Amino acid sequence: MSQKDSSSFDIGEARIWLAWLLPAMSGAALSVIFTLYLAPSKYFAADLLAALFLIICLGIFGFRRSGIMIGCKHLAPLLAMLLYVAVLALANGTEDGAQAYIKELMFGFIPFLLLYVVFRNQAPKQIPVLLLAVFLIPGIVHLAFMYLDIFVAAQKGNIPFSSPFKQGLLEYIKNAPRVGRRYLSWALLHLLCAGWLMTLPPKHVTTKYLAWGVIGLSILSLALLDARAAYVSVAIGGMFLTLAIGPSRAWLRLKPFRPTGSGRVLLACFFIIVIGVGYSAGKSRWVAMSYSFEAAAHDVFDSDVKLSQRPFVDESFWSAPIKDINTCYREGHFRCKVDQSAYLRMAWVLTGMQSLLNHPFGIGYSDDYMGRLWGVAGELDKFQRGDSFLIQHVVSFGVFSLLFYALLIWGVLHSIRRAVQTGYASIALVTVCGIILVCTGRGLVDVFSEGLWRYFMALLGMYYGLLHSTVRPRANDLR
Repeated sequence: MSQKDSSSFDIGEARIWLAWLLPAMSGAALSVIFTLYLAPSKYFAADLLAALFLIICLGIFGFRRSGIMIGCKHLAPLLAMLLYVAVLALANGTEDGAQAYIKELMFGFIPFLLLYVVFRNQAPKQIPVLLLAVFLIPGIVHLAFMYLDIFVAAQKGNIPFSSPFKQGLLEYIKNAPRVGRRYLSWALLHLLCAGWLMTLPPKHVTTKYLAWGVIGLSILSLALLDARAAYVSVAIGGMFLTLAIGPSRAWLRLKPFRPTGSGRVLLACFFIIVIGVGYSAGKSRWVAMSYSFEAAAHDVFDSDVKLSQRPFVDESFWSAPIKDINTCYREGHFRCKVDQSAYLRMAWVLTGMQSLLNHPFGIGYSDDYMGRLWGVAGELDKFQRGDSFLIQHVVSFGVFSLLFYALLIWGVLHSIRRAVQTGYASIALVTVCGIILVCTGRGLVDVFSEGLWRYFMALLGMYYGLLHSTVRPRANDLR
């Protein structure tokens, strides 16, 4: 054998071995990446790992075979968004803010392309195992840390289980987890999807019981966190998915999972417990929610107070110490009568949507975009930014940002509808689509900070990779 032939053989043999190891490598690497993206301040390490693994995958499959150019077509709305951001920055003189935004958006392309390449080129029989690992392992890791943090906080006496005020018995538990409720609630929804995938046939009966245990623990943990943004996002995502695949088809698909007989009683008892836990974990917030929304609407539209001194602008109003907390609650002072989170979120949404009238093309992105909108930019005792992905983009980029992101999500909705109608949609594809739509709903009420944007982009890459792969649906999968 010539030296040239030997070299060719070695390269070919190496590629065969790498392709054989790819499922194990993929499961381990992607699980770590998702775990890190769901932990604040760890996303940079995940970016490095994702970039390295993307290079390895491209080396194994080759650039053309990887299908990476096809995947890039789905990013066209985001590429248009990048161009618009750059043009708006030059027009408004907000180049520094635009650079930060463009950098953050571009970093999301790395996990998108990685997940697209991996799932598009994965062997069909490996898809269910890989998908389950990607959902299950990060969820279990974050769930374990959640209860460890709660146990440690309780041991140290940092979680009081009684209060003379209007708080519920479990209301202080949600502050214990180290990653915060926003990241943890995403991880629990991630785990909920893993439990759902574990219930699907063909599965051993023990595995199904374990799956329902995972689902139940995820739901109870979400209730314990009082993660109202997660509840709203699940409702919005479920509505979008149902409309996309068709209500009748969705109802028929869920028919095998509907309990009968004593199962209905157990399910009803479980949800009574969930509602009880959720109410106890956020009693003061649930009681104050209606009043908080009404107060926010009044302060935005009907208040005579100077804008800079209104509660939704004045951060010092909320940070000032309360001298007598008992009197505050007993006499119903505003600070103790209102739910701060609900009040601020509603007020920011209303003022943000108002800005479309005066600034339909946006004011340009910066870290103090709300402060600039209110005319209090740079004042340390004033709020400088909101807590909603939607309002962040409405204020900064106006109607065009709504158009570009709507096109991105429309691509998902349109493709899943066509896949279901043509019989190509598998349960795995619909599940990934569902959690993408839940993330979309989350963006209406919450912010995509740090690694959460990369997480969302990774899900999009996974979805389109499955859609373009050679995987075919099982018999009666969604028929």
